[in-house]
This record gives sequence, C-alpha cells and structure tokens, in this order.
Amino acid sequence: MQLAVLGAGLTGVTTAYRLAEEGHDVTVIDRREGAGLETSFANGGQLGFREVSPWAAPGVPWTALKMLGNPDAPFRWKPKAELAQWRWLLSFLLRCTTNARTERERHNLTLGLYSQKEFEALLKRLEGEGAAFDFAHRKKGILRLLPDERAVEEARAEMARLEDMKPGLDVLGAEACVALEPALASLHQRGKLAGGLYAAEDQSGDAHLFTRALAKRAEEKGVRFLLGRDITGFEEEKGRLKAVRLGKEKVEADAFVFCLGVGGLSLAKKLGFRLPFYPVKGYSVSLPAPEGAPEVSLTDEDRRIVVSNLGGTLRAAGQAEVAGFDTNLDRERAKSVLRALEALFPAVESKAEEAQFWTGLRPMTADGSPLIDKAPGFRNLYLNTGHGTLGWTLAMGSAGLICDLIQGRKTAIDPEPFALRRPSLFP
Repeated sequence: MQLAVLGAGLTGVTTAYRLAEEGHDVTVIDRREGAGLETSFANGGQLGFREVSPWAAPGVPWTALKMLGNPDAPFRWKPKAELAQWRWLLSFLLRCTTNARTERERHNLTLGLYSQKEFEALLKRLEGEGAAFDFAHRKKGILRLLPDERAVEEARAEMARLEDMKPGLDVLGAEACVALEPALASLHQRGKLAGGLYAAEDQSGDAHLFTRALAKRAEEKGVRFLLGRDITGFEEEKGRLKAVRLGKEKVEADAFVFCLGVGGLSLAKKLGFRLPFYPVKGYSVSLPAPEGAPEVSLTDEDRRIVVSNLGGTLRAAGQAEVAGFDTNLDRERAKSVLRALEALFPAVESKAEEAQFWTGLRPMTADGSPLIDKAPGFRNLYLNTGHGTLGWTLAMGSAGLICDLIQGRKTAIDPEPFALRRPSLFP
C-alpha cells in the first residue's frame, strides 16, 4: 500500500518507520528542512512511560491565578481574541477535577506502558541491524521530587489509584532519594526535599537525535522524505483523500496519516474538521553538565521543570504559556528555567554563560491525551497528533496503534479513549 505521512516530527517519523517495517511504500512530507526540528527538537528528554498524568487537575486554576504577575511563574496566559483559545481554556477548566484526572491517568498509563514495550522492541530490532544508533539513551529511571509531606501523600494516593495496573512506582524518603541521586544532597540539606516518586523502568534520551537517526534508518528502508515542502492544498474524491498538493507537486497515496502539530490546525480546517488542541509554549535550556550533575532524570514538582543528562549536556525544560502561535523566544522566560535549574543545583551557575535556550509549541489537548483515530469525513485519513508534552513518551505506542487501525486488524490496546470525538474534548 502507498502511504503518505504528513509531518516529520517524532510521531511522523516513528509512524513512517513502523509502516515501512510492515512493507508499505511510505512518503513523509514536512515544511521544515529536516526531521524533528520543531516540538521534538529540544524537549526535556524524558521517556516517562509512567509520568503521564494530565496537566488538568484540582487546584491548578487557583495555582495559576496566584502565579499571575510573577515573571518566573511556570504558567502564563496571554488572552487572545480567538474562539479557539477560549474554547480550549473552558475545556481545560472543566477537566480540573479528581474524576477527570483519574480517568485520563489510566488511559495514558495504558498507552505509556504499551509505548515502552514498542520502544524497547524497536531498539532491539535496530541493534540487530548492527549500525550505531546513538541518542544519549539512559535507563536510570525518572525520580519525581516531592518538596513536602503533602506532596508525598499525594504521590502515595496516586500509587494506590494505579496499583492494579502494576506501573512500577515507589515512594522514597529523602535519604533514599539522595542515595539514588547524590546530586540531590544539597537540596536535602537545605530542607527542600521530603521524598520522591521513583519510576525505575522509565528512561531518557535526546528526542531530536532519535528522530533524526530513525529518519535515516527509514530512508534506508525506502521511505521517501519530501522536506522543505509546504502543503498548499488537497484533492478529495467521494469521501477519500486522493492527494496532497505541494505547490506544483502533488503526492497521491492509498492512505494518509496526519502527524502535524500546531501547524496542522489550519490544514485540518481546510479538510473540514477541527482538531481540539491548542499551542502551549514551552522553554528549555541546555548547557554542559557541571561536575556532580544528576545522572537520573528528574521531575521537580516545586519548580515545575524536568531535568535530563543527555550525554554530558544537562537540559531543563518547563513553562506553560497559553499565548497563541507566538514562536519568539522570550529570553526572560527562558532564563527563568535556568534560574529554576540553578536553584535546584547551584553548581549549574558555573556553566550558565554557555547556556543555549529554545522554545517550542506543544499541541495540547485539554484532557491531556493524544488523538489517534480516523479523521471525520474520510475513509483513508488517519490522525496521530495532539500529544502535548508526551510526544517522546508515547510516540512508539501511538505509531503501533495507528498502524493497527490502518491495516484494519485488532489493536494491541483499546483505541477508543484516544478518539477525536471523545466527550472529554467537546464540552
């Protein structure tokens, strides 16, 4: 079967590779000049297969209100005269309940654990082919830092809710956290570490390096990449998408997979449907890892950042800015991530002058789960998008699920929770 994948980010490249492995003739189309250059480029590096709770939660609206006006606040909202922004905010607020969070927690964990299985199977296949496949991969787990006893109790409650799914989570005391990651000694001595939630089987790695390396392997399998091409239109015929137009070029296929992020919102409208996600801006800072830098990937609940050691480069990512489609890098906002990292690890100050900043737009659904489904109105157009902060984590599971749907076979997990028209996205 001839297939066209729209988008060369993590979801696009993993989907294309998986389809090529199954013998399909695949073409990938992207407006950028290379693979993984937007949301996948400089994220926090976490493969948090168990760190999949949605952002919407009880207390989040009040916390966000208290942060307004604080230049270092991890959340910022810039009101826009856009129906899409207000509709998304309303949907998000309606999801800030215990029941809503618990529901999505379980669905995301199911997909996360499946994604880990698919990811590790992929690595074995790649290693079996012999050529090097380096993406600063670490299998040292992810430790969520808990600043006080209330956070510890919330972590215990989370473990209890998910106990039947056997996710492999452990609540550790402060001393055990330091034993696991000695770089936390200073934080503990300052009385700012009450404990941690440890996912020993979670991992980390450089998402951009992975995407680029997998794209190269995909090319070796015959996948054709049409890069630097803007999608200018579509050709439809009797409920089927017949071709994608790229200016004077066009690409025909038997089926198409829509793996575009926020840049795909306007294209979806051209096709006659709405994608229920909105851009949420994030920032990261990368710098040479100082002596004594953490080896375990960390999620800091207090400062709202994640930290990963990517082959000697220390990266911290954070911030949530609901500000439309603005891709400009606000240096003060970026520096606030650096300041949070310095507060966590004072030794970072010695490398601050070498810091490199990045910003990107995450395609966030209000309920915190991706869209993996057939597009409405088309028999041969599929969606694999809207992953928000979980694209790196859920990429391989999403690719496996969409491949099952395309081929009309029994899916490995239930796809219904990730359907486009699920009630949690259309209040």
